[in-house]
Amino acid sequence: MTTGKILGNIVVINGQPADASGYQPDLSADVYYEVVRLIDRKILFLDDHLLRFKKSLSVSGLETPGDNVIIENLRILLLHNDETVGNIRICLQKSQGKEPDLLCYFVPYYYPEQCMYLSGVQLVTYPHERPNPGIKKWDTSFRESVAFHIRDHGVYEVLLINARGEITEGSRSNVFFIDQTDRLISPPEKDILPGISRKYVLQICAENGIEVIERPVLRNELGDLVCCFISGTSPKVLPVWQIEGTQFRVDHPVLRKIMERFDLLIQDNLKTIL
Repeated sequence: MTTGKILGNIVVINGQPADASGYQPDLSADVYYEVVRLIDRKILFLDDHLLRFKKSLSVSGLETPGDNVIIENLRILLLHNDETVGNIRICLQKSQGKEPDLLCYFVPYYYPEQCMYLSGVQLVTYPHERPNPGIKKWDTSFRESVAFHIRDHGVYEVLLINARGEITEGSRSNVFFIDQTDRLISPPEKDILPGISRKYVLQICAENGIEVIERPVLRNELGDLVCCFISGTSPKVLPVWQIEGTQFRVDHPVLRKIMERFDLLIQDNLKTIL
């Protein structure tokens, strides 16, 4: 049995609070999941996460709980835990009964230090192609292998690269580049998990007249690009200063505008469920 770490005093299983001490969720079964971020006891981009969760579950063959059921489970989780910030995993997986198990619990998280938003982070590439990139399904062997790769190279994140030498996405993030004409470049949506933070980055670009091009980005063209950043639940919008020896600007005005607008957008999207 493969297990995952949890935080907090209480987990919620099918709407019932349970003691978290010693509890280890089984991640060896087919697990479809979302991770939402808690900020000041409010959940960020909740409606978007629920919509993507529903999309993932549509191919699972599992009976899908309604949004109200999931929100109620999250509300119970918050009532029984004192955390004000953190990441919450929402899981649906097969059970021994007729209906699948719905689980909500706090998971370990690592948010970038403030200095990283100023100076950027370092990334490396990692050969991997998701079999179904649009579906968020737990893959233990992939997660463990990536964790070792990140640790061994001392980097913040890895960028997945396919057999064609195209950079697609991060293991827990989406990636963007800015070219010499200030255009934003994003790998095609068909090749990636469409991140919720990515959605709002593209919205910010549309609202601020920033041209966006969706196209494959080859590993050997990184030297021709000016700027790079990643987006995701934990990193938000995070500059990248280096990928395997190729360095990028972290003070690019387009990047800094996106970061500023994204931080403002977060405050408008926090949802209270208590």
